[in-house]
Amino acid sequence: MSYDEHDNESSSNDRWLVSYADFMTLMFAFFAVLFATSQKDMDKAREFQDSVKRYLIKAGAFGESGAQVNQGQRMDSPIEQPIPSFRPDKKEAATQQDDAEEFIASKLSKAEREKYILDLQSDEMGVRITLPASALFSAQSERFREDAVPFLGKLSELLGQSKRKILIEGHVSPGEMGSFKSTWDFSSARAVNALRFMQKRQNLASDHLVAATLADSRPLFKGQEKAALNSRLEIVLLNEDSGF
Repeated sequence: MSYDEHDNESSSNDRWLVSYADFMTLMFAFFAVLFATSQKDMDKAREFQDSVKRYLIKAGAFGESGAQVNQGQRMDSPIEQPIPSFRPDKKEAATQQDDAEEFIASKLSKAEREKYILDLQSDEMGVRITLPASALFSAQSERFREDAVPFLGKLSELLGQSKRKILIEGHVSPGEMGSFKSTWDFSSARAVNALRFMQKRQNLASDHLVAATLADSRPLFKGQEKAALNSRLEIVLLNEDSGF
């Protein structure tokens, strides 16, 4: 056998090394991916959640367009606490949120959901339902609109079924005082009226109800375009360890 023939035969016999090297490279890449995906990167996970929550249509629309309100945002940033795709850590909050969503979906019509429910979410205090003041109250008044009473009756039923302590927060837009001397007085009157209505409707125990006034200290949105949405009631079905 000549030198050239021997050299060609050796090269042919060594070709398996190329395939073996390719196989080992693929295996390394495969296990590198497995290792990387097994590591918990909380910052990356949080970024992913935030990006989804910016566009997640929530309980107010229940699968509809959600065009009434920029749901999934507060203070021009993503809501910190997730709904329903990203469950809260506390089992009681997750269960209560499921119950609230089921109740609202079954008891309220599409028109009622779009008109009265701005947002439904879980936070460190419990399950929070946000209601627009413009749909509940007469203009610049603490008195309920007549057409809002049936909705408030249905919402009272949910609060009665929850068996939890209830916090009602009054919020108004900056400078909104109605006939009162301050934004604090105005938002307080609205929160207390809602508390009294729901207590009477469901015969709720006084020690299970709390009214709080936050006036214009916690706006949802900045600027004039959505300023009206800052005027609202927030009803919280409190967790057991909420401190109330």
